[in-house]
Amino acid sequence: MLGARISKAEISRKLGVDYTTVVRWEERRARRGTSSWRDDKIPGRTPRLTREQLGEVKKILVKGPRAYGFESDLWTLKRVAEVINDEFGIDYSISNVWNVLRDLGFSPQVPQIRAMERDEKWIHEWVENEWPKIVLYARRTKATLLFLDESCVQSQPNVRRTWARIGSEPEIRTRQGKRDKLSLISAVSVEGELYFRIHRKDIDGLDVIAFLRRLLKEIPGKIVLLWDSGGIHRRKEVKQFLHDNWRRLYTKRFPTYAPELNPDEQVWNLLKDKELPNWCPENIEEMNRRVLGTLRRLQKQPHRVRSAIGHAKIPLPVGGYLGRGWRGQVGK
Repeated sequence: MLGARISKAEISRKLGVDYTTVVRWEERRARRGTSSWRDDKIPGRTPRLTREQLGEVKKILVKGPRAYGFESDLWTLKRVAEVINDEFGIDYSISNVWNVLRDLGFSPQVPQIRAMERDEKWIHEWVENEWPKIVLYARRTKATLLFLDESCVQSQPNVRRTWARIGSEPEIRTRQGKRDKLSLISAVSVEGELYFRIHRKDIDGLDVIAFLRRLLKEIPGKIVLLWDSGGIHRRKEVKQFLHDNWRRLYTKRFPTYAPELNPDEQVWNLLKDKELPNWCPENIEEMNRRVLGTLRRLQKQPHRVRSAIGHAKIPLPVGGYLGRGWRGQVGK
């Protein structure tokens, strides 16, 4: 409005500000000319840590708490404040440490559990060398590429964060006696097709064979199946079944202690963390109905399954597979 031949008094009335405020605006505009007030640099407080010092803090954080001498792999605001004080003699408050961590690109996160027995070098080599060969073989043979895994759902809830009133901690009431459990086996294709079977007992080698036999019956052509090295997959009867069906069923194993590579593992995470968190069934019948209904719903939502398996730590191929499968039923 300034410079538009509107009086200062009218600007004051229209904007609901004091007349002297409009006068200051006009004086500032006269000094600045055509530039915007946003061009003014508003000086802030001089940072107590230099850019070089912030870089050193980041290096220490990346190496981990144990490397710095702490007893556990846990970075807390208090520990970071101690590091800053020890290294540079600067006493930071907890709130200031939060701002420093945010500016360095850090955020509070729940760590992933990693087995000490992992062979990180072999896992890396498998992803870089073996996995591309498997994909190439599946494409060359026009096979359906599947990923298989077993899991379970228990009556004890998978607790996740939920919203509640401040000062009122939410509660989940569960039965503390005998826990009900459903054993699950499933396979997922690159296109997001989900095949599953539910059992009210622990899955054994015969159950694995029954699942594989159903896959061969419902999916035409050759199947390339990836699974882990669990003992159930190395049972004598399972090996014999694979030998008898080697023309159509080609299996490869993921590296040991690397569940993050298996896309089907991400489907179980979707089921437990997104579909069934904080859920306490009354009995195994209710559990069975809910799990079965949820898995059937996911079968009708391949886009959600594709989104979930996309979190696996392997590059998934796009196209070239025509998985057409059966819809799993409850195991007897």
